[in-house]
Amino acid sequence: MILLLLAVIGWIVFSMLEYRSDRNYGFNQTKSDESQIAAALEMYSTVYGAFPPGNTESIERILSGEDLNGKNLRKIQFLIFRRSIEHSNEMTDPWGTPYTISFSSTNSFVISSAGKDKKFGDKDDIVFNSVSNDFVKP
Repeated sequence: MILLLLAVIGWIVFSMLEYRSDRNYGFNQTKSDESQIAAALEMYSTVYGAFPPGNTESIERILSGEDLNGKNLRKIQFLIFRRSIEHSNEMTDPWGTPYTISFSSTNSFVISSAGKDKKFGDKDDIVFNSVSNDFVKP
């Protein structure tokens, strides 16, 4: 009987820990992805003297080694990302929403994830700002 009770308690504790790690997975993966995009943008800028132009999809394609309209002549792969069926040319967060990259000036940028609720502009967004070189509140 005591063994059964310990097994049940162990299962409950394990389930709680597993739930906690699953809940943080998306957040941690998103922070890792955004850090990789930021590093790729900085490396591209170092090589070519400016950030890649265009919308988020074309920027990510350029960073992944494609030469769109002469914007990565050396075809350097600055970024490797997982592709999804719905967004084959864009990097998506763990919830399937494409990241957005916006430039606030010629030398700074912001990378955003809509977060678990898949809606941009609310408190669960995960945002990296190159000015502070850190994650900021939306």
